[in-house]
Amino acid sequence: MNLIKSISLDEKKSIYILIFILIFHLLFLNLYPVNDEFIFPVGAKLIENFDVDEISLFFNYNANTLGFSLLIFFFSKFLPFDYYIIGKLLSCSGILLIYLAIFNLLKILKLNKIKDKHILILLIFFNPLIFIFSFRATPDFFASALSFFSIVYFLINKELIFKFFFIILFSVAVIVKPFNAILIILIFIDFNFKSFFCKKNWNIFLWFLLSLLIPLFYFFYNYYLFNFFLIPDHFKLNRSFNIKDYSVRFLSYIGFLNIFLILLYIDIFFNSFIKNPFKIFFYIIISILCSYFFKQNLGELNFGYLQVYLNPKIYFFTITLSFFIFSDFVLTLIKNNKLNKNLLILIALIIFFLIVLSNFQPTQRYLLSIITLSLFIFFIINKTRNLIFFTIIIYSVMNIPLFVNHYYTSKNIEKIIVFLNKNNILDDTHPGYIGQHSLNYFIDFEKDISKSMSKELLFGEKKYYVSDEIPAQQETIIFSTKSNNIFKKNKNLYLIKK
Repeated sequence: MNLIKSISLDEKKSIYILIFILIFHLLFLNLYPVNDEFIFPVGAKLIENFDVDEISLFFNYNANTLGFSLLIFFFSKFLPFDYYIIGKLLSCSGILLIYLAIFNLLKILKLNKIKDKHILILLIFFNPLIFIFSFRATPDFFASALSFFSIVYFLINKELIFKFFFIILFSVAVIVKPFNAILIILIFIDFNFKSFFCKKNWNIFLWFLLSLLIPLFYFFYNYYLFNFFLIPDHFKLNRSFNIKDYSVRFLSYIGFLNIFLILLYIDIFFNSFIKNPFKIFFYIIISILCSYFFKQNLGELNFGYLQVYLNPKIYFFTITLSFFIFSDFVLTLIKNNKLNKNLLILIALIIFFLIVLSNFQPTQRYLLSIITLSLFIFFIINKTRNLIFFTIIIYSVMNIPLFVNHYYTSKNIEKIIVFLNKNNILDDTHPGYIGQHSLNYFIDFEKDISKSMSKELLFGEKKYYVSDEIPAQQETIIFSTKSNNIFKKNKNLYLIKK
């Protein structure tokens, strides 16, 4: 009872928000897989026999490490759930990890006395990237949350054994998603810049090296088993360097990230605009020119299916203008000494992360590694409640159609799979549209797995196929789902006989 009384009203509200978000996620735990969720439970299934040839089949279908599948397999020894549900639970656990990390980061930065912590929690959990990806049994959100949690708890704990434990956890997060390795820079918050070679700094360097040692050992062993370090060469994660393409990707990453942040400091921006209106007009003109002369394919750096409603040139113009606004705002903060050392290090970490990330194919899910930290920083910089509440409202408006699309895509896939099983025609059906989502249902793990998972068998000529488009007149619709997605009513699925 004394513990409950010692918790402030602000902290109680934060706990209520955490519980609400977790319960909401758990209510939809049994949704059928969407957007490559299928491959990680499949990876765990392949690990069962510890056969390298079988496990290598995992890399035919995705560009991730085995890390998440290994964790699913590990936790299956303690949890009475199937692999897919364990993957979903791991992803949901990222919500709790972020919650714990935020409160301890406030302590580390000596900001524990700030008010409205529950609003900060609400802001982070309602961010569309976090809200939507935390539903998926994929490694992106979980790994970003685990790495953030591990580094924060490493910093706040003074006992050697605990530091070692959290460095191991961080290493696991890096194995699951290697991009998260950049977050190790957070340990340099304690760095003594005045006495570079002091004992404290040497300890930081040693921890830094140790954090990379375990992942390096894993990736070398991965090379020994599968003949590649991170991912197979055929996925071509990076490409030959081109200064124009790199610059566009860097601009796009910052611009896209800033779309989630700009409302938090829009008042400061407007005040700057009033003082110097020429500056914003200059940014607009440059952005228009960029949208015409430098626009290129931004990969998956978009708003999911909502992207179909956005004109490509207008979208790239918005991203470019967002980049200039962000850059102007950060440079103004630095110029006016509005950032203390810790916040400056955090912003430098975000920029450095994006510098590295811009070498690779753009995708919004990579930003999960820094979105929590970004929201935290901008909340601290400008704690204007009305703007924060307005941002949360905008996030909620975005989340509704995104979640509805996720839900009904899953339900439509479920209807198709149930019909195929009921009529015993699963083996005679080309996965088509749902292959990206729920290919696991087409794999027969009771037979020779190398044949069952061969693309020639799964995607070869079949009597039936699944499509999200109305078939040609000479083809027969055997079964169709009726989408109840009010935001995308034509998203029906069709089982077609050729």
